[in-house]
Amino acid sequence: MKNYKLIAPVVLVVLFVLGIYQTTNNRLKDEKQYNQYLEEARAYAAQEIELYAGENYQNALNMRPTLKLYLEIAHFYQDTMGNHSRALEWGERTLTAYPKSPESYNFLLAAYLKDRDPMSFFELYDTMRNRHVVSAEADALYQSVEYEYYLQGEYDEVSVFSGGLAPVRRNETWGYSNSKGKKKIGTIYAYAGAFNNGMAPVIDADGSGFFIDSDGNKVFVVDTEETVSELGSMSSADIYAVNNGREWNYYDKSGRLVMGGFTEATALANGLAACRTQEGWRIYDVYGNIHIDEKFDDVLTDEKNMAYRNERLFIKKDGAVQMIDEAGKRGGTQDYEAARSFLENSYAAVKSGGKWGFIDKEGNWLIEPAYEDARSFSNGYAAVCLDGMWGFINLERELCIPCQFTAAKDFTANGTVFVQNGTIWSVLLLYQKNYG
Repeated sequence: MKNYKLIAPVVLVVLFVLGIYQTTNNRLKDEKQYNQYLEEARAYAAQEIELYAGENYQNALNMRPTLKLYLEIAHFYQDTMGNHSRALEWGERTLTAYPKSPESYNFLLAAYLKDRDPMSFFELYDTMRNRHVVSAEADALYQSVEYEYYLQGEYDEVSVFSGGLAPVRRNETWGYSNSKGKKKIGTIYAYAGAFNNGMAPVIDADGSGFFIDSDGNKVFVVDTEETVSELGSMSSADIYAVNNGREWNYYDKSGRLVMGGFTEATALANGLAACRTQEGWRIYDVYGNIHIDEKFDDVLTDEKNMAYRNERLFIKKDGAVQMIDEAGKRGGTQDYEAARSFLENSYAAVKSGGKWGFIDKEGNWLIEPAYEDARSFSNGYAAVCLDGMWGFINLERELCIPCQFTAAKDFTANGTVFVQNGTIWSVLLLYQKNYG
């Protein structure tokens, strides 16, 4: 019995040693098999034998899945075989297995660009950023295609976007396009104005004036005894202007005359409107009172016929264009040859010395005059003209979209803008914001 007690520990030691030996031996066999699969895969790859290379790569991956091996297989299909569909498939497999690895995104982003698929590129790049994965290589790829775009829609004439919709004309009638260039409200009107305060002024083929919502529903009818020759937008104070063929008058929704008798008039925007009589232009408030006790030769407006934007007006006095605030005080000291209204709290385009540049609301130059023509900044971009053609600059002063269009409008927050090629207007959509 004592002998058995002495033998038992020895047996356990022997079994332990045998177990270690067996495990080591199995590992060596597995290592040998794994290396054999890899060697054969690479040998077949060198001969461009896709079938057998793929089978051996898959066998090796089944034994030991690693990021490095996933990427090697993806590059085999991409670089050696030129099989883009299989390369994309393996890039997506790699990303699924390693969603936090920058290398996964780098390969797949580059593959999407090689496959000329910018929509998938920008969608994946946003996914990477949302997952807080950092990659200098991916950022460099992004910068190389940041301003890639596509065009959509064909119109004969357009205005600017407001409330996500823009007036567009096909043949002789007007309707509305959404920011992706698709017709939202049919081209059935003789006139269509800009959306403001949730509605837009239209005049139908019979000469009736009314306001519609963004779905094209009639929401307010102009109920005056006057003929409606022209119709202004509805202000936040529920006041609109009507031209009866002789003069402009302003009414509220109840039909009450607020002010009138003007030969020209702007929309009431941000509490102020500019109106002209035979004596000149003056600035009025929502109550019909004169707001600035001074007459001007002219008051500049934007394409929505609004004069007061970003707490500034551009007026013309003694042959020069000046910038003033709502009290009539000069903004800066310089006179300009021409100007375009601020579109937001950003920079306005002004002309000086025969060229166009950009200023802030204090009159400081962002960009000294250098362009043949220009439009004010909108959502980070401004249209500029060089050699008779239009393109776009960004706030970093870079010409990010080359001058290649015959005309251009203003960017929306959705990364879309109307541009003209020849006589046709289309919506330019930046892939980076329009990949869905």
